Amino acid sequence: MFTIEFIAPYKHLVSAVEEAFSEHPKRNEIKHVVNFKGVPEIRRSRLVGDIFIARGLTASYLHQLWKDATVIEVPMSGYDILRAMNEGVKKFDSKRIALIATTNAVYGVANFSTSFLPPVMTYEIGPLDDVKPQIEQAIADGADLIIGGNSVYLTAKSMGMPAQRIEVGKESVRQAIDEAWRIWHSNIEERVRVQRLNALVANVHEGIITVDQNKRITVCNQFAEQMLHCSDDVINRKLSEVVPQLEDPDIIDLKQPGIGEFVEINGTQIVVNKIPVLVEGKFQAGIITLQEVSQIQKIETRIRREAHRKGLVATYDFSQMIGESRILLATKKLALGYAKVQSNVLLVGETGTGKELFAQSIHRASERCNGPFVAVNCAALPESLLESELFGYVGGSFTGASKTGKMGLFELAHTGTIFLDEISEMSLHLQGRLLRVIEEREIMRIGHDTVIPVDIRIIAATNRLLEELVEKNLFRKDLFYRLDVLRLNIPPLRKRKDDILLLTKHFLIQYDELNGRSHHMLDPEVIPILKHLTWDGNIRQLRNVCERLSVVVSGTVIKSKDLLTCLGRVDDLKNSGAEYREDEEKQKILEVLSELKQNKAEAARHLGIDRSTLYRKLKKYGLA
Repeated sequence: MFTIEFIAPYKHLVSAVEEAFSEHPKRNEIKHVVNFKGVPEIRRSRLVGDIFIARGLTASYLHQLWKDATVIEVPMSGYDILRAMNEGVKKFDSKRIALIATTNAVYGVANFSTSFLPPVMTYEIGPLDDVKPQIEQAIADGADLIIGGNSVYLTAKSMGMPAQRIEVGKESVRQAIDEAWRIWHSNIEERVRVQRLNALVANVHEGIITVDQNKRITVCNQFAEQMLHCSDDVINRKLSEVVPQLEDPDIIDLKQPGIGEFVEINGTQIVVNKIPVLVEGKFQAGIITLQEVSQIQKIETRIRREAHRKGLVATYDFSQMIGESRILLATKKLALGYAKVQSNVLLVGETGTGKELFAQSIHRASERCNGPFVAVNCAALPESLLESELFGYVGGSFTGASKTGKMGLFELAHTGTIFLDEISEMSLHLQGRLLRVIEEREIMRIGHDTVIPVDIRIIAATNRLLEELVEKNLFRKDLFYRLDVLRLNIPPLRKRKDDILLLTKHFLIQYDELNGRSHHMLDPEVIPILKHLTWDGNIRQLRNVCERLSVVVSGTVIKSKDLLTCLGRVDDLKNSGAEYREDEEKQKILEVLSELKQNKAEAARHLGIDRSTLYRKLKKYGLA
């Protein structure tokens, strides 16, 4: 709520004010005060309004008296003036009218003369003018009726002249109230905007200086004062007097922002940004921001450390490995033993077998579990970029390098484990540098001449036979022997047939919940098909197929045709589940015979059938 103070020196105006306020739709949000003082008494009055409304001379006088006050002049309409003239002529039978009022009121009145009104002469007066000389001049010019506001009206009457006061109606008062409402809320919005700007300038953690079109300082926040070591008030002083270092380049000459200039001020390196404010191509103001280079470096280091920290944690362990097959359990047992020592580990397995899962599990089960786990794919980056990522670099060591340098992945893995996936794709040059890291446990950043000791364990992984690459001189023999200290062969999915069903159910539940679907079940005819497939993509391929089934199968039961369709093996739809079961049985017999060195009696006992049944099946499958 705000207060409107209405200056109304006569009763008729007071009644118009009260009536207009009582009918105004915002009356409950506006407090109004009526002041009965005229122009002579206003200076000595105690005014309480936020916004003032007054007529002609009174409004002009208030503007002169308080230049910062918000004063709204009640509009004196042409209708109000015509009505006063008409009433005066009828009352005094006048032959010549003199209108004495402010410039706004008399504008255009000379055209009012009609066959119904006598000629009209106009006289302009200001807020501090004495109206008596104007009245005397009007009399000398032959006027016999004086028209004007309250001051003119009272003075003319005291001089014995016929006079008529210009009255304003409630419509004009309503118009003034509406204008007061608009201005008040505009002022609130402007004050809020200014306060927000002031809060921003005061609390942003960098120096801010603004200058006007003459490069005089208009704003200088506390951070800028600290950087510039300003002890005196710098507002309204020339920028060149306070900080001559900021004169080149001249902000007035800039046509676009000047970003990232380096300036030394009071022995401190400062990054300076200059933003010119141009209006129609002409410089009107400027904004200069200042940041200490050391602070930027600290922030960058913290951001980099926090960003890396999120990706330097192993999230998997042995308990999350799904499977009960003997080959998987044996592999897990061997890996768990490797976790207890510090030697390098080489993981060998086809794509999609879960090599990184084993690497993270070994790290989590080791004494380095509280240290970082850093994974890098050696095939994902070109040689030059991989080298800078692994070893880091100092600022400016090559084109495109960060000016502040960068910490390498070997340094980030300090006291932890670094996992080098697809190690077979590393260039011979980098293999030589890696060999030195393994032997000396120290690295040297690119462009630097200082060695940095690192305490790391290396786990490498490959889906290729490194022995063959060594023979072809594509992989260093000495590095191979350094990495191949503890070898772990990760079994492919086709050798873990007993785990396929467990994995399938796990992935279906996972993706059904993720996609908001009802839980899918497997038709019995699907199971032999799952076990019969070769799964060249291993667990990764199985997981993708399960995700696809979760999305595309609308029912709750997954049938063989659904599986084969998702695999793109439409031609196999004619095969029955029985055929797949026979293939599975044949493979099972071959595996058992191989494991028991072709001892058929032991094989029959292991398969749970008698020897004659085994011989019959061998003959059926052409294995006899």
